Amino acid sequence: MTKPHGPVTAMALIGMLAMGAPAPAQPAAEPLPRWMAGCWSGAVRGTVVTERWVVADPATMIGTSHTVKGQSVSEFEFLRVVVKGGVATYIAQPGGAPPTSFAATAHTTRAITFENPAHDFPKRIGYERVDATHLTAWIDGGAAPAGQRMEFPLTRVACEP
Repeated sequence: MTKPHGPVTAMALIGMLAMGAPAPAQPAAEPLPRWMAGCWSGAVRGTVVTERWVVADPATMIGTSHTVKGQSVSEFEFLRVVVKGGVATYIAQPGGAPPTSFAATAHTTRAITFENPAHDFPKRIGYERVDATHLTAWIDGGAAPAGQRMEFPLTRVACEP
């Protein structure tokens, strides 16, 4: 009777790794980061940041973000993530400005990074799913040491009408 895992299998794996054979592929992340869907909110530097994301169709997420300081909205942004040619693209319109696009450059089932090196700030925007009820959004000025990084820890909240 042959054992499915034994010294021969282990030796073969070690041999493949030593010869530079590629490791088994990890499952590819779906292009659209559906795990961002929902309502998220968090206190950041004396403000409350809230984002709301919905999956509009198989290739589009639509979002809004607003920041409240005291009792007033101090910032707002219209957001989209669209899949073009199999690549997720984040489109931001802060304060209703014309759209700026950031293409996904790293994407797993728990995190996604979007980049636009030609943009002044931010150059990168990212989201990481910490667990089912926590998400960290972040922006920075590019790869270290070039850019300042700002993180926005968010908690899933009920979506209000």
